[in-house]
Amino acid sequence: MTEVLDSCRRLQPLRLAVSRPYDAATLISMERACSMGIVHPLLVGKKGLIVEKSNQLDIGYKRFEIVDTEEDSILEATASLFHDREADFIMKGFVGTGAFIQVLLDPKWRIRTEDILSHVGMFEIPHTGRVFLMSDAALNILPNFSRKMEIVKNAVHTAASLGIRKIRVAMLAAVEKVKLPAMPATRDAFLMKKFATTGYFGRCDIDGPFAFDNALDTEKADTKGISGRVAGRANVLIVPNIETGNVIWKSITVLNQQEAAGVVVGGSCPIVLPSRSDDWETKLRSVQFARLLLKKG
Repeated sequence: MTEVLDSCRRLQPLRLAVSRPYDAATLISMERACSMGIVHPLLVGKKGLIVEKSNQLDIGYKRFEIVDTEEDSILEATASLFHDREADFIMKGFVGTGAFIQVLLDPKWRIRTEDILSHVGMFEIPHTGRVFLMSDAALNILPNFSRKMEIVKNAVHTAASLGIRKIRVAMLAAVEKVKLPAMPATRDAFLMKKFATTGYFGRCDIDGPFAFDNALDTEKADTKGISGRVAGRANVLIVPNIETGNVIWKSITVLNQQEAAGVVVGGSCPIVLPSRSDDWETKLRSVQFARLLLKKG
């Protein structure tokens, strides 16, 4: 995962507008990203608070551009920087996800497109070093089948943008057999597999339903007699709802202390949407992830 993300160092730095960068993790991640030559940060918020926190952390704030803004207009000011082409992409600082996304969805900022917004996370399997993506653990709460189609489309596009050639999508559920109506996630997985044969998602393999383990581990898949091009080899996982995705994310990062990165895709620019509780490493990796998707420079 580090190797994948560090490839963004070969690209030119772009301008990143950061909303309410008042927390230590966001400021430290910006210092590191700036030192790595990934971004030129535009910090949007109360200048006095940003300077005070930077001084406490011994961070040289003068290397950043601070956009001094009144508290009640910070989110709009962040969006307007992208609208006016003064920023190439956007990041959430110490602000709630709901309020942040609600502002960005306003058509006047031209961030929203005909596609839905969805969150894509990046993880690595420790003993193999294999990278996989997961969607959606942060934005779409309980997507119906048509919305899941768009989540899959966004995830496949993201995988292709990262240079993944053989995209294998696993639709997750609690069991590997279609159970109706008790487990609608299994039905959606079955239908998504059928719909993929129309070519709607482009060149990729989609299969399911899979449990989490047999989607990623060939031995687990073989034990249950599950075969196919995706079984045990998935590099894109689609969760049935936000609770499932959130639990998987926190289990990986909190219990197993593994790395993660996450970006919102589907808009006219990638949106870095970390949790307020994420550490600076996760926020930095998410910035790297977004920078790779921009493909500029």
